Amino acid sequence: MHDTVDVKALGRQYRDDGFCVTPAVVPPDLLDEATAAAEAVAAGESDTGLAPKQRQRERSDGPQRLVKIGEPHNCSHVLRRLVSYPAIWSLAAAVTGARALQVWAVDLFIKRPTDEAPVGNIGWHQDGPFAPQWHGDIFTVWLALSAVSEDASPLRYVPGSQRLGPLGRTDLFRTDLDPATTGLPLPDGFRWSEVTAAVPAGGLALHHRNMLHASGPNRSAQSRRSLAIRVRTDGCELARDAEPARVAHLADEVLAPVVYGDPGLLAR
Repeated sequence: MHDTVDVKALGRQYRDDGFCVTPAVVPPDLLDEATAAAEAVAAGESDTGLAPKQRQRERSDGPQRLVKIGEPHNCSHVLRRLVSYPAIWSLAAAVTGARALQVWAVDLFIKRPTDEAPVGNIGWHQDGPFAPQWHGDIFTVWLALSAVSEDASPLRYVPGSQRLGPLGRTDLFRTDLDPATTGLPLPDGFRWSEVTAAVPAGGLALHHRNMLHASGPNRSAQSRRSLAIRVRTDGCELARDAEPARVAHLADEVLAPVVYGDPGLLAR
């Protein structure tokens, strides 16, 4: 299925830089359905009778420019189908070397167009410190529902920063993206360099749990829509002191589907 994709090169980049970007793997018809479903969820609609788990917005007055909704697939049959789309996971497994994968969280992000510099920013952070319940190999699959160009709030990465290990939690909604003001305990001698990740519609940006990343405002003419799908591998296990509320959903095949490999390989 991925004959035209250089999986080995993607795997090397993921290991060396902490992230990689793939070509489109989701077909346009499913993307169109998912885009409509995402907007319906953002408008408070549900076709399952259930609600998403969390809604957040940026800290600003006026029209909402940043929509963040946790577990949007809980209230959308289309988003459930997208989250489990096989081509995503066969490629993610090939890139990372995982033998089994389980989705354990999903976030919908919609960034509306804006000319205001700080509005809609996602501050510099790592994903790992927000998931202390997991020990071992977790990563994020960032799925672009719409094409993400240089002016449409691409992800910003600091290549190699995954080797720093966990640096602690930061403020996702921090509007200042100056690396000097992150508050992160960066080691002496660390050389900060940034790259942006343009992702085609239906393409993926995979990044390691300790990869430093952020994004600025959407200066394009269209809304930027994406799903951040959080995944664990067979090289991961629950922390002994994991809060029950964080892991109670893992047996729910809708919220936390096993999307690749043998479920028996996923230790609990």
